[in-house]
Amino acid sequence: MKGSNVIAGIDLGSSKVSIVVARPVSDSVGYTLEILGFGTSPLPKGAVVNGSVENIVQVAEGLARALRGVSAVANYPFDTVNVSFSGLNVKVIDQKDEIIRPTTSSGEEVTEHDIAQLISEVSRVRKQKDSNFDVLHVLPRYFMVDNVGQITEPVGRQGIKLGADFLVISANSQSLKRTRKSLEMVEPSLRNANIVYAPIATGMAVLTEEEKQAGIALVDIGEQTTDLVIYQNNFIRHVASFPIAGKNITNDLKTGCGIQLSNAEELKCAFGSALAENVPSNIEISINYLSGRPPRKVLKKNVAMIIEERLKEIAAMVYGEIKHQGLEEELIGGVVLTGGTSSIPDIETVFSRVMDNMSVRVGLPEGLDRTSMADIVSSLSYASAVGLAWASIKPIDERLVSRKPIFTQIPGALPGREPENSYSRNTADNEEYESNAAKSSSGRSGIDISGWLNRIKTTFISNPGPNDGGSYDDEDEKV
Repeated sequence: MKGSNVIAGIDLGSSKVSIVVARPVSDSVGYTLEILGFGTSPLPKGAVVNGSVENIVQVAEGLARALRGVSAVANYPFDTVNVSFSGLNVKVIDQKDEIIRPTTSSGEEVTEHDIAQLISEVSRVRKQKDSNFDVLHVLPRYFMVDNVGQITEPVGRQGIKLGADFLVISANSQSLKRTRKSLEMVEPSLRNANIVYAPIATGMAVLTEEEKQAGIALVDIGEQTTDLVIYQNNFIRHVASFPIAGKNITNDLKTGCGIQLSNAEELKCAFGSALAENVPSNIEISINYLSGRPPRKVLKKNVAMIIEERLKEIAAMVYGEIKHQGLEEELIGGVVLTGGTSSIPDIETVFSRVMDNMSVRVGLPEGLDRTSMADIVSSLSYASAVGLAWASIKPIDERLVSRKPIFTQIPGALPGREPENSYSRNTADNEEYESNAAKSSSGRSGIDISGWLNRIKTTFISNPGPNDGGSYDDEDEKV
């Protein structure tokens, strides 16, 4: 299956590992994703904290179990592997830089190579200033050519001096090393996987190009952090992360209802609502909170009141950040909510009310080839993993893509499908990404998960019963 363009998206979340294996399928308007397989496995509490791998062995075990769920139907080598990174170990810096173009004539136009040089210089300077962080993404906002600023597209303009203001997204070096070590324990070649900032990947799955052009705020409410990514004119304007998310709602329910944390999580998932006014006042919920004790009864309306108050705080925090950036009037598309916590009923209403009636919707993965597996991964729990698969197809910023696409012939297809004619893959969004991709593909035809399974079963799995490639291998979903 060499050259089959199979992409694996591995989302290392705070409570679970999720994997989606897919490949692009061309159609008359562009590309859809064909889902080849998926898998998920829970992680013990503390294995990943605030987006950072803390227990390398536990994360490796979870990844191995999730791969077992993929292997039954996606027995293909991975041409590309993209892995998520997020949370409070990510640093987002505003940075301005400029270069003098190597030209003897001011009449020569700015080229893509000039932009690549500028981005390379930004990465070098950022690493010099903070050696404890590794640059993940260098994202331009507006460019300057000579003395003309606020340029969205500099290529083709004439000038000697090229500058821009950037968002530089960096990850803690030690945390990155732990992430790569956990991947390497499962399969050595995974150490060279591409690392992608998770909220950006999620945006690729749940946002439309029209929304990103018009202005949209993606709010990813996970278990331990809430991440905000603001798009306008089809590029990223602002990124922020906050340490208040789903775990705070669970803790509130634990305290407010006098139950254990695990009971509070179950209560939130099974009976939670974001809008107390829609919940009748006479519905009681019995909770078996401690062995040998009678069940504790709580009103469903009280549960909703606790959840609503915390969600109002999260919404106010996010809206305050949007207003602080002066972008509240620019978000024509409003807000898209994603992450496990976004599955709480009526959450859109709470956010819209706090955000001065801004348009709010819950975002699910889009652009998938319609199959039974696609129907399952079109959910909040797989949004980041699906986005990580898209990250090898869609560019983070169209301005950083070569205007000459690379065509790769697809030599094979799944049983029962005709082979696709060709697949146009965009080049990497910066030189560092290209370097990593080259390293990950150097000297191998792909990462063959079928070759891992015996080692995985021996090393990590005590009861390696078969798992259909489209089934769960975890407990109740966390939100």
